[in-house]
Amino acid sequence: MKQWQKVSLGGALAAALCAAAGGQAVAGPLVSSWTYEINNAFELFEPVSGVVGLDPNAELGFPTRLEWPLSGSGRSALEVDGFLTGSDLQTNGATVSGGTLTHNNAPVATRLQDQFLSSGRLRVRVDLSAPETGSDETVSVETFFDFAFKETENTGSCGFESASSCDDIFVLVDDGGLSKQFTFQGQTYTLIFGSEQLSTLDPAACQQLGMGAGCVGFLTPENASTDFRTFIRIVGPSVVPVPEPEVLLLVGTGLVILGMARRRRRAT
Repeated sequence: MKQWQKVSLGGALAAALCAAAGGQAVAGPLVSSWTYEINNAFELFEPVSGVVGLDPNAELGFPTRLEWPLSGSGRSALEVDGFLTGSDLQTNGATVSGGTLTHNNAPVATRLQDQFLSSGRLRVRVDLSAPETGSDETVSVETFFDFAFKETENTGSCGFESASSCDDIFVLVDDGGLSKQFTFQGQTYTLIFGSEQLSTLDPAACQQLGMGAGCVGFLTPENASTDFRTFIRIVGPSVVPVPEPEVLLLVGTGLVILGMARRRRRAT
């Protein structure tokens, strides 16, 4: 499975394109500071019959809070900051918060396990602008993070190392790109998504979700609220070249390499 990263083959490809172009493009000035709006929401959560989606994000149209089980008096919940905005995102600077996921881990009856959250997707859209340039141009960058979830039973042995009896388990299983390139006024930047809280889980915890050793995620103790913080960062820029024939050939080759790399990572 893919791991969260701070660089990508896409960045290397952009650098190669710059070298091949030999400075043919006319680019705008470096943007040093960005204004940003971040929209987060959950989609594709399962099971639909047992998980309730609440508080929809106005822009994305999907819920920002999931509760389960549908039946019973007590529910666990997973929520995310639906909307964040700021003007402190610096090119090649520090990270800024990309939203916090909070898991309110309540004990729920095992007899309702067919209504427990088992998987979902966090959809993220970042809208960027640069008022310092005098332009009203806005660039939108989107990605997603697919996760698997295990609502554990709280009786007997957990079957894995746990801080409570028993921690619930989140595993990141796929994403729509951790490094996303975008072009603003003729220059290419890279928007990076990440978190400092993900870690490789105990193989026994991975096995609880039917996954092999090396799965990446986090655990949340029972009867507690656990925050999982994400960040975004911008690096760059690199000049976008005028596409001449030899450059187009390089682009095609680079896309093939990227596709092969993605397939290899998903196969591991």
